[in-house]
Amino acid sequence: MRRLDVKIVLILFVTVALPLAISVYLVNRAVDTSLALGLNAKVVDQLEQGLEVHRGYITELKRGVELRFERLVDSHRLFETAIFDDRPQLEMAIAKLIEQDPSLISVRLTGPGTDPLEVSTSGSVDQVRTMAMNRAIPLGRFVHLQAVFGVDTAIFEAYNTAGESFTTYRALAEAPPDYLNNRFVWVYISLLGIIVAISMTIGILWTRRMARRIHRLAEATTLVAAGDLSVRVDPGSDDEVGRLVESFNGMVSELMTSRTRIGYLQKISAWQEMARRLAHEIKNPLTPIHLAAQQLRQKYPGGDEQFQRLLEQSTEIIEEEVVTLRRLTSDFSSFARLPEVRPEVVDLADFLTDCEASLSHLAVQDEIVLTFDLPTEPILVRFDRIMMKRVIDNLIRNGAEALKGVDADKPQISVYAVKSDDDKQPEVEIRIEDNGPGIQPDHHPSIFDPYFTTKSEGTGLGLAISKKIVLEHQGQIWVEETVGGGAAFVIVVPTAEADKEDNS
Repeated sequence: MRRLDVKIVLILFVTVALPLAISVYLVNRAVDTSLALGLNAKVVDQLEQGLEVHRGYITELKRGVELRFERLVDSHRLFETAIFDDRPQLEMAIAKLIEQDPSLISVRLTGPGTDPLEVSTSGSVDQVRTMAMNRAIPLGRFVHLQAVFGVDTAIFEAYNTAGESFTTYRALAEAPPDYLNNRFVWVYISLLGIIVAISMTIGILWTRRMARRIHRLAEATTLVAAGDLSVRVDPGSDDEVGRLVESFNGMVSELMTSRTRIGYLQKISAWQEMARRLAHEIKNPLTPIHLAAQQLRQKYPGGDEQFQRLLEQSTEIIEEEVVTLRRLTSDFSSFARLPEVRPEVVDLADFLTDCEASLSHLAVQDEIVLTFDLPTEPILVRFDRIMMKRVIDNLIRNGAEALKGVDADKPQISVYAVKSDDDKQPEVEIRIEDNGPGIQPDHHPSIFDPYFTTKSEGTGLGLAISKKIVLEHQGQIWVEETVGGGAAFVIVVPTAEADKEDNS
């Protein structure tokens, strides 16, 4: 486990353990106070007295049943009816006695050599508890009387419940002082411990997931510090850490772009210095060489026609090469003295309209269809009009040269601009496409290098100058192959709104 994981686990443990200890202490005190108030000898005495009252009430109920049974046994009506041995009259007499006593459920008379006589009440006896009384008495042929009385069952159930409660309460009250307290506290600790364990498990799993993303970010930071700007980190989710990772990826991407831009500008600066020195070193001897060739032609007195013809041819060659070298040194000097970019806020549509007007003659001259697809909505960019116009001019002229001699039904160069949909990084893309032969893929990495060219004429500085200008506008430029096989130069530059956001 890494150090950050250990810290997170310790923080979670301390965060949970401290409130747990405080809550256990408070619960322990609360249980002590509650038990001291609820379990005491006075309450035991009161409960016991209530139970005695209940028991006395039940005893009185039993005495009342015994008295009613004694009255039944001593009933003159029952004896008078039994003397005449009239069974129907005896049943009626017993039914009358049952009707007079609601608690009397049934009466049964038995005797030797005769069938038992039993009379019962016609009411419901579901909610009563029966009490049977027996007595041997002479009633004609019957010698034994059994009476069943009913008592409300709720009275006995209430008594049993009260007895059980009293027994339990007295046992709790007579238990050791810490008996209940310890059990309450341990049950509380167990339940709270289970909840805390589940919560800590969920918290550790979640924090370790977040920590893994932080670890990956730390490892990526180490790689970036070592110079690897190609590293990227998966944000994982759209939370604070995810947004931090996205910011890191954007920063690394910007660093890579900036490093590429700076590296290229440094290389161009070195080439500019070399071009300046070459122009100086080449330009100085050109005038003496040119003058010397002219003097050779002028000072020769003639006389040898063949030699004179050779001399004229040689001096012409020297003068032509001097002119070529002067043009070359002029290109070198122009490359070495590129002016500083001075951008200003311009509308992209107006800028491209100016470019279209200045290049329309080129389309007529080379018989090329040149189309500008201008943006319909205002797009503000920070351009040095002269420098960026030089870029557009150079790219369109390169396309026109590539279309010369191409067997195409309709040589065409298209220029259009679109604004990106990314609100976080507003950019505009300018594409210059042609339907010519295209550029060989193996030339793509070197096409923007100074003095690289595939043409028989030219110094190969045009694309290098164009890329330098675009980079100084904080943009990018690259070449792509079009669907039809031609070449497409793509320029991406930030809008004026993006510059305002960066400054803010």
